[in-house]
Amino acid sequence: MICQKCGRDSVTDETISYQMECRNHLFCFEDVPAPKCSECGHFIITEEAMGIMLTKIDQLSQKATISYHRCRWPKSQLLDEQDQQDVEIQVAAELVETINKSSRK
Repeated sequence: MICQKCGRDSVTDETISYQMECRNHLFCFEDVPAPKCSECGHFIITEEAMGIMLTKIDQLSQKATISYHRCRWPKSQLLDEQDQQDVEIQVAAELVETINKSSRK
């Protein structure tokens, strides 16, 4: 992968905590996979990761109140490309379970 900021091909896989505000809700996603450029330090939020986060936001932001949600990114196993869709479904299900557990506390 090439860094979108500096254009170098020195991107390594990392995980980060990522916060975003959407629809009067503050969301903190933990352990989000985000490639990082080892040259300039720029993190890249992939389209797949953003899609999963937006799905979670849609599920959690049904209430009309200001709230804070803390989400731990699920640990998923690496699979073949043909199983990528199954992984996305599994990751989304794990995130739902994590959110449901944290909302019960």
